[in-house]
Amino acid sequence: MGANLRLKRPASRTRVLSRVALLDVAWGGASPLLGFLLRDGAINSPAAVAFYCAVALLASLLVFQWFRTSSPIFRYFSIKDALDLFKACVVIAALSAVATFLFSRLNEAPRSIPVLHLILLTSGLLTLRLYARLRDTRREARAQATTNSVQHVLIIQASRLAWFFSKMLEELAPGKYQIVAILDERPELQHRSLNGYPIVGTPAHVETVVDEYAQHGIRIDKIIAAAKPEAISAPAWRDIARVCHTHEIQLEILPDRLMAGLSGETIDASAEPRTTAAAIAPSSSLDTLLGRPFWKIKRVIDFTVALSVAIVTCPVTCLVFGLALLEVGTPAIFWQQRAGRNGKALHLYKFRTLQTLFDRHTKQRREAEQPSVIGRFLRKTRLDELPQLWNVLRGDMSLIGPRPLLPIDQPHDPALRLAVRPGISGWAQICGGKLITPEEKTALDEWYIRHGSLSLDARIILRTLIMLAIGDRRDEQAISTALAEKYEGELAKLSSSVATPLGEQRSALRQRSESARIADARSPIRKARALPGTPADASARSVAGR
Repeated sequence: MGANLRLKRPASRTRVLSRVALLDVAWGGASPLLGFLLRDGAINSPAAVAFYCAVALLASLLVFQWFRTSSPIFRYFSIKDALDLFKACVVIAALSAVATFLFSRLNEAPRSIPVLHLILLTSGLLTLRLYARLRDTRREARAQATTNSVQHVLIIQASRLAWFFSKMLEELAPGKYQIVAILDERPELQHRSLNGYPIVGTPAHVETVVDEYAQHGIRIDKIIAAAKPEAISAPAWRDIARVCHTHEIQLEILPDRLMAGLSGETIDASAEPRTTAAAIAPSSSLDTLLGRPFWKIKRVIDFTVALSVAIVTCPVTCLVFGLALLEVGTPAIFWQQRAGRNGKALHLYKFRTLQTLFDRHTKQRREAEQPSVIGRFLRKTRLDELPQLWNVLRGDMSLIGPRPLLPIDQPHDPALRLAVRPGISGWAQICGGKLITPEEKTALDEWYIRHGSLSLDARIILRTLIMLAIGDRRDEQAISTALAEKYEGELAKLSSSVATPLGEQRSALRQRSESARIADARSPIRKARALPGTPADASARSVAGR
């Protein structure tokens, strides 16, 4: 499945109540009843069964709202949507069992009922969505059936590109193109299928396949190679070209067709540079710096401390959540994508202290520009950053480290500061915070990475607590030390980069001088100069005078 790359909604586009299908909620309440019937064959205790079904119905209504299980369009129901639906069913079954146990100790309900409830609820909801998807697919296929103008396509090479192309034809050109079959050279793929289309032979059999389909009244109008010609054996490619020429079949190379528009692509030099993981991955020069034991045990300490702080501050977190909810409404959590370790996208979480920039009618609101009294209090005390403990627990951030920045705010050379996990607080925050310049902040962050230690982290935590009480204060000594160290490093790099060309120039000059000396020693004029008084000697002096 890979990482979930879907971004969250802006605050002005987030609905308080999500769409819930009535059939889903009804099945959430009816599935426990069916579980009792399958388990016992009858209803032995109607009151207990009714109570269990009522709890399941209420849990279904709440959980389906939370997971937004009815939001996906059934026609495009995906594996990710199925996993989210299964998670919701697990939560519903668990809540129903726990709530019933608290009231009745499950005296009238067998212990297998929660398991049956989960199985029936999940299978019923998935079956409903599968049926809706098949129904919509068949309805669209009947509406778009145009057999008179359809073009039959034969695909060469069963690959991911062929799968993508088949899906693209189904969605963008249904009824206009019909894939007949696929040919592939690999023996293990013969008599199998790709996206439902059969692999009927190898490219060497292309003429036979074309003739066989012609016997069935299907003329191949187009042959599409889903791979470069170099990926297909030379004899097979010659056969394909010959058959296309003989039978007047159009031949296309799919990679070239899809990439044709990119050959003349230009790069906008005025565009802002984007921070990517490949661009700022730690180089070999940082391996020694980042290979210290401190960075290896730092993650364990971060997780332990963050979990402890999250448990202790849970009441405060709930209070702040309630204040944010009353002040700015839903959602109370604000997220922003920033550059994390090695430039990977990081979702930074905070409690919202501002109104949404736009209302639900996309009209800009002036009151969103300044925080309220509660918002200013949360910002001053840094309580709005409590949700970042979740980032620490997930491993996206550390308690102490360089603060994560937006990609546009990254320094010119972000390799060093992005080589470690960003932190909730850091050396730059306690040495000036908002009172320092971007250059000073970069120097302080890089100084911390070079000198990081457990004692320094403890010192930063202590000074962070002091900063929360007295506010930001510039530490001129720390700033000057960090800037001096940064300038020394840049000067050393500049000196090494300049010294190399100078050394090369000196070597080249020495080689040229040596070559000239050797050539001069071998020349006739040089030999003649060894015999004074000869005509050649006078000629040599004449040449030397010129």
